[in-house]
Amino acid sequence: MSSTRAGWLPPASSRSIVENYVTRMASQLPEDFAFATLVPWGSPHKPGRLVAPDAAHEGHWDAREIASLVSGCTHLLVPCTFETQYEKRMLKNLLRQIEPNNNFRVALLQLLEIPGNMNREYVDMLMARHDVLLPLGADMVILDPSDDPDGLCAELNLQWAWLEATALRAQCMVEGADEKAEATLKYHHELLWESMPKVMMRGFPPVDHSLVETATRVGDLQLVRNLNPRNSNVFLARRSATEKVALKVYDKSNYVTAGDVENIYRELSFLRDVLRHPHIVQCTSVLHSFSRVYLALEVGGTKNLSQHLMNQPGYRADSQEAVDCTAQIAEALAFCHSRDIVHRQVSLDHIMVDDQSETPFCRLVDFFAATCCMGSTPSTTACGELPCIAPEMVLDASYAAKPADCWSLGVVLLEAAGGLGSMRLAVGWLEDTELEPAAARVRRFFSSEGSCARALAAMGGVRSPAVLARLSGLLEPEPTARASAGAICGSSEAP
Repeated sequence: MSSTRAGWLPPASSRSIVENYVTRMASQLPEDFAFATLVPWGSPHKPGRLVAPDAAHEGHWDAREIASLVSGCTHLLVPCTFETQYEKRMLKNLLRQIEPNNNFRVALLQLLEIPGNMNREYVDMLMARHDVLLPLGADMVILDPSDDPDGLCAELNLQWAWLEATALRAQCMVEGADEKAEATLKYHHELLWESMPKVMMRGFPPVDHSLVETATRVGDLQLVRNLNPRNSNVFLARRSATEKVALKVYDKSNYVTAGDVENIYRELSFLRDVLRHPHIVQCTSVLHSFSRVYLALEVGGTKNLSQHLMNQPGYRADSQEAVDCTAQIAEALAFCHSRDIVHRQVSLDHIMVDDQSETPFCRLVDFFAATCCMGSTPSTTACGELPCIAPEMVLDASYAAKPADCWSLGVVLLEAAGGLGSMRLAVGWLEDTELEPAAARVRRFFSSEGSCARALAAMGGVRSPAVLARLSGLLEPEPTARASAGAICGSSEAP
């Protein structure tokens, strides 16, 4: 094995964790369970019912060994740590090789080396690895699987039941079997919103079947009005004459996958437990009924930035105000990025503005698409919409999420200083243009010299050296050359 390839492998301690786990569990599980590893087996003793990649041929498993497992096993367990991209690459190869044998159920077992001091940074790092595992094509991913054979079987059975319930739910909907569908939906709800959070999301509150919900009240919160006409799930609510909250409502009928629940839980965790910053709204409480989840958030302002600009002459702020607002959100993003958290949907709608004072105070909201992103780990999920979505999110197979946040921040500055619609007018796409061709036009436009100045002046002839300097750093088509959020947090003085 070459020294270069050896450097890609997980560290020896992690490989030891995997091999020790397989050695302990292989002989104690039922005979229809088999194991596969993503790195060559190094221990002198190799358990039965185990396939490991060939040490001499990267990403190759012996086809005869796989065929032998297929004849007698139905469950393939793949323990891994996912500390390096090597394991991700090997998993794709393994799934491709066993794909013809569709009687296998493949479960990824994410093994953890729990430190003596479990801090928030370590948990975020583990969840970032977990996020990479989820979309790779296995039937399920189990975080920190049990060391006890009976416990592991129980975890697997819960996950299998969830998969079967999801499939049955889809079948019932297609066939129109109302009675069966009702029972299945109930079972689906229990698995998705009660069993899974209880096992995997300890900070997620259980269903409160006694929670009062009416058209004007949720629990002890009185609904006042909708905060955003374009987003009907956020309301201004009050608990008393002096205490107000922004109530974000998740209707469960619109969130039907485990990934949806994880996104809600992640937003709750970030805004309640992790991200405490003056320019990020905090979650003060959460309510959970049979049909909805409610996040009670600090009121970041009565308008979002788009609404605020609609009330300004020329649909834009003056250069000083635009720079100030952008600097505030840059501080929030720099804080998130320093903790390896990315927002992925920075936009004018997701910035709330308190404009009651001389200088508007801005806060970043809506962390539903936010996730952990360790170091240079790429993302693959395109989030957001025009005009703020980064072109690489749409056009490339994967992208670096922190620079993508910074591109979106640049578009916010352009729209705030140049006027709402500056990006579309400058680049020249129509209202109904599809996302991909519009993103391609954006990338081409900003690859040309002087593009930022042309975009800033497109609507009202705005020319501001302070704004232009920041735009030139943020609206850089090459992500690796793009300015960081921290670099934009400096002086906000505009001439």
